Parts: sequence; structure tokens; C-alpha cells
Amino acid sequence: MATDFPSPGESRVTAVASRGPGADRRRVTRTQSCRIERLRRVVLDVLAAQPAGLTADEIAAALDESVLAIRPRVSELFHAGLIEKTGERRRNQSGLSAHVWKKLAAVEAS
Repeated sequence: MATDFPSPGESRVTAVASRGPGADRRRVTRTQSCRIERLRRVVLDVLAAQPAGLTADEIAAALDESVLAIRPRVSELFHAGLIEKTGERRRNQSGLSAHVWKKLAAVEAS
């Protein structure tokens, strides 16, 4: 079974290239998919811990993650019906008015 780490004396590029065409793309896609799922779960956890809600930027700060990684997860969770807008808006770091999000009560019970 191939590992994500090169063998001693082997560069990462060589290790990836030696797995054949497309192997790196499949590995990266799996890794990205796992990271996306993990981020969705932790965003829900953070919102569950803050019943008053948070903006995407506040969630990113609480998780020490990039807002560019968190904003799409918030959008995905909203479209999946797992979170909702509170109706409140707060200024984010760029000075724009951002939605405050909260976890749906029905999701908390599940």
C-alpha cells in the first residue's frame, strides 16, 4: 500500500510520480474531501456551542482557519438545511456586513 510520505532518500515529487498517472490527483481529492467533511463537522460544533450565532469570519477565527476555507462550508451547511441566518448582521474584518449563523434546533436534537 502506498503511503503519503516518501521513502528515505526519495523526494515527495518522486514518490508521487512513481504511483502512476492520476494517483496524486486521486489522493489529493480524497484528502480534500476528508478535510471538507471535517470542517463541516467542526463548523456545526462551533455553532452548537454559540446559540446566539457567529459570522463565517468569527467561526474561522474560533477554528484558527482561513475564512476562505470556512465560508464555503457555511454556505454548504445552509443549503443542506443544517444552519440558518439569525437575521442579525455584524461587520466582518473587511468592514462588510456579514450574516450571523446558528445551528438549527432540529439538527441539535438529531
